[in-house]
Amino acid sequence: MRKWTLQWKLPELPCGLWLQVVLVVSRVCVCVCDGDRVVGQASVTDCSKHERHTRNYDYMEGGDVRIRRLYSRTQWFLVIDENGNINGTQDPNNCYSVLEIRTVSEGGVLAIKGLKSQYYISMNRTGMLQGKKDYSDSCNFKEVFLENYYTAYASVRKTKDGKEMFIALSKNGRPLKGKKTRRESVTSHFIPRKCKEDEKKLA
Repeated sequence: MRKWTLQWKLPELPCGLWLQVVLVVSRVCVCVCDGDRVVGQASVTDCSKHERHTRNYDYMEGGDVRIRRLYSRTQWFLVIDENGNINGTQDPNNCYSVLEIRTVSEGGVLAIKGLKSQYYISMNRTGMLQGKKDYSDSCNFKEVFLENYYTAYASVRKTKDGKEMFIALSKNGRPLKGKKTRRESVTSHFIPRKCKEDEKKLA
């Protein structure tokens, strides 16, 4: 029985030409490998973008809750007492000044609630601040970051002749009517201050 064998005969080429062939093949292999690497990197980048988008979405859906004290530029801490009254105090340890600030929708819209009293800050039709046990649209305030590093809180629904109305404390620590407030007024400027861990469990 005969055995058939195939023999590959490489063409006889000059040594210099063979060297060029080897270099060309090497370059092709490197390009293919680099291409795979680029695709892999692109996939990782896309995944990270998707993860960031998901976290932002959760944040805007109300996932962000901060426990803070709002310290006015007029040197008062904003408080909501057990009866829902809103005033200022200069006692830095007043338990009614510990607030829960929760994101409720896109665009920096917040709801602010007293952690001890469980009253929300709301603004009525005349621009007066008052406490409400049940959350409603009148409890929505837009967080406004100012150039002087303070923060202002404008009512989302209530305006006076088309002008924004803000949470504000007078120099005597009394809440001001919204129609008397301005973005540039010191009475509307606050610094959110962090609270101690044990103060976050007042509710």
